[in-house]
Amino acid sequence: MPDASPITLAVVGALLLIYLFGGFIKGAAAFGQPMMTIPLSSFFLPVPTAIAISIAPVMIANVVQLVQNRRAIGSTLVYWPFYLTLSISMMAGLVVFSNAGHAQLLTFIGVLIMVFVVVQLSGWQPRIVTPLRLRVQLVCGVVSGLLGGITSFASFPSIPVFVACRMERHVFSMVVGVMFLLVSTILSTGLSMLGIYGKAEIAVMLACILPSVAGQMIGQRMRDRLPEERLRLVVFSMLGAMGVSLVLRGLL
Repeated sequence: MPDASPITLAVVGALLLIYLFGGFIKGAAAFGQPMMTIPLSSFFLPVPTAIAISIAPVMIANVVQLVQNRRAIGSTLVYWPFYLTLSISMMAGLVVFSNAGHAQLLTFIGVLIMVFVVVQLSGWQPRIVTPLRLRVQLVCGVVSGLLGGITSFASFPSIPVFVACRMERHVFSMVVGVMFLLVSTILSTGLSMLGIYGKAEIAVMLACILPSVAGQMIGQRMRDRLPEERLRLVVFSMLGAMGVSLVLRGLL
């Protein structure tokens, strides 16, 4: 890590608000927290640092999500091939991440978010048997793992595929929660090995846990009250705008 840390008191204040908002998105939609927090944090921090700080809040958010949906824990057992290939592919993705520049990461993340949003809003619903067949699990695991290792976003193509399965809400939240918890664990290990973490980054990462959990609790209550289609439209509109912003920043 460089001696001059980009983390100042003003940056910490901005990050606390960002993670309050990101937690709300996580609670309301069951996904999307890192898609919000990392791009917003990158306005103040280098992308690798923004990803590093996101790890603990994302891990805790997914633990909370798993506890809230613990009755559906048995539904995850059939997806072990997906989780295994996801883990292996993430390690390969981290190698690419370690050699990528700031502008390249911004552009890549922006394009990935935009593709994710377009696919979701297009209404694309492939015919998918539930539980997923082995080959579908393996393909999703490989692609999501590579993208997760490079950008920390493992949502594509796994989330659209899980949505196409039309899982019950609690089952979807459990399956996705296990995936994101696994992604966060591997990322934290990889980033530690790459030397991204310093004392300031660790302190800020821990400080962001509380607003993240608070926002998640608020979002969870809103999710049970708002129509699902309206909620999806709001979340995807924000993600789409974020993706466009990142691509422009990376290119310009």
